[in-house]
Amino acid sequence: MGDSILDDVLSRVPEKTLYHYTTQVGLLGIIDKEEIWATHTQYLNDTKEYQHAVDVITDVILQREVLASGDAKRVLRDMTEAARQAGSMNVCVCSFSEGRDSLSQWRSYCGGTSGFAIGFNPRHLVEVAKRAEFFLAPCIYDPGQQFALMEALVDRVVEQNVTRLHMGEKLVCENRGDYKDVMVPQGGRLLALLHRYAPILKDAAFSEEREWRIISRPIMCSNERFAYRAGASMLIPYYRVPISFSDQALKLDEVMVGPTPHAEASRLAAWGFLVKQGMEDVPVRSSAVPYRNW
Repeated sequence: MGDSILDDVLSRVPEKTLYHYTTQVGLLGIIDKEEIWATHTQYLNDTKEYQHAVDVITDVILQREVLASGDAKRVLRDMTEAARQAGSMNVCVCSFSEGRDSLSQWRSYCGGTSGFAIGFNPRHLVEVAKRAEFFLAPCIYDPGQQFALMEALVDRVVEQNVTRLHMGEKLVCENRGDYKDVMVPQGGRLLALLHRYAPILKDAAFSEEREWRIISRPIMCSNERFAYRAGASMLIPYYRVPISFSDQALKLDEVMVGPTPHAEASRLAAWGFLVKQGMEDVPVRSSAVPYRNW
């Protein structure tokens, strides 16, 4: 059951258009350069986001440790120490929403008086993630589901590590060596697996966002697509994810124009920009949200 939970989360496929909310600058850059930026998990707007998953898995480990014994207890103790190092890897995420005209998204990501929601074709996003060897998954907001997911992850790592220890003990005995020399990395594959799931665990307060994320594998700083941009108070690391390919053009389902005092003019300008980019078939529609910030 546990393995099925872990595998199911990362194999889900979106059935409807997914929207990336952004500013005017964001729209121009994404369409013109045919890439989208995935931000390092430790530099997202919500500073507690990754820590939330670490807190959940730490609770699971401590509960398991109380009942464990022998090698399993040793492994769980190592996992507790390893969890404290979570977030040190360069893992980047890019966010999308199932909501096509969301007031909270307009407010959060599109500036005061202008913005866009770029509607990505779901099958195209699946292909984008696949070619980058990244993951595309929906965020989980329910505390019970989050705990069950982390239980499954902990159980998988414990089983792998205990098995590795036993195999090592057998090899040592056969060679008349010393068991204490059997090397098992602290926490085993805990961090390697955690980076896949931590970015999709979000506090229930954000559930209305109905968010999906592209999640990178750990990235070296020397990677040609790993870069830095200026932030409000520090440099922000990010990864430039390609969204078109030589054999597959970028596919958008629509572009939504956010609340603005110049709704029709903005819509026409955005449509003209898409025409210039050879995307004249992509519909451009205006938000129906009665929000005014001007």
